[in-house]
Amino acid sequence: MASFFMAKIGRPSEYKPEYINTYREYIEYAIPENQEIPTIEGLALRIGVSRRALYRWAKKHKEFRHTLGELKMKQKEALTKIGIFGGKEINATIVQLLLKVNHNMVETDRHEMTGKDGAPLGVVVLPEIYESKNNMAAPDGTADGGTKEA
Repeated sequence: MASFFMAKIGRPSEYKPEYINTYREYIEYAIPENQEIPTIEGLALRIGVSRRALYRWAKKHKEFRHTLGELKMKQKEALTKIGIFGGKEINATIVQLLLKVNHNMVETDRHEMTGKDGAPLGVVVLPEIYESKNNMAAPDGTADGGTKEA
């Protein structure tokens, strides 16, 4: 197991600009040499803080916000390449799930509905159910949908 996975997790330290260099080292380590998918959690483990700390830093520090955005783009690119070109013992279902959850990539189906033998669907217009002239009660318990009768 790589030494950066042995980092302690606990109360987050203060943000340091050199964490951007740590990110770059992490990306170089993960892609493509070790066939690892870069993740927010992986970066957090390497720095030794929680995932939540990374998101807090991204809110306060523009350059770090861009770093996390770049990480997600690199993750998407790696997942897409693995999914398209295959790989050594890659689980396509997991790749698909990560792309859906983390990158809003979803499958869509198109269904065209027609009537009998491909004819257009017919439209049926229903008469008003609660007509006051028939003295039928409206859903609110009134005769005309307004004032209750005594």
